Amino acid sequence: MYKRIIILGGSGSGKSTLANRISLYTGYPVYHLDNLFLDFNWKKKDINELIEINKKLLSENVGVIEGNYTSTLPQRVDWANLIIFIDIPRRLQLYRIIKRLIRVKLGLDKRYGRPIESKNKFDIKFFSWVYNWNNHSKPKIFSILESVKDKKFLVIKEPRKLNLEELFK
Repeated sequence: MYKRIIILGGSGSGKSTLANRISLYTGYPVYHLDNLFLDFNWKKKDINELIEINKKLLSENVGVIEGNYTSTLPQRVDWANLIIFIDIPRRLQLYRIIKRLIRVKLGLDKRYGRPIESKNKFDIKFFSWVYNWNNHSKPKIFSILESVKDKKFLVIKEPRKLNLEELFK
């Protein structure tokens, strides 16, 4: 049975939602890296702090960790026995991000996976980062994942359709 799970993918791909679904199904704790690795202004913490946070997470024998952060990804890949990469088109990422912003602003949804005490953010810098994610961040992640041989590795297009009962039987 899979007990150490990492979920990767672009912003708006459904990482947080899938992590929460798996946590509800299994009872495993869920860790949203944006909550842990970013300050309330959406700035990445110092690399030494990221390494310490990552070490603490990886000292757990069970959990669901969602988020990319390539600077500490190799250690999470070593820790994991299930790696899930959510691969959706850019236009769907952008649509979901805008939809999420509106729904959270209207109080219809809670925003998981954002830094504690931060406000939702969507500016030109973030738009550019999301727009270019498939060309810049995705190749870095797949370069790190190339060495994965002895672990379950799933690339999924529709996280809502992932059958957890089948996966965890």
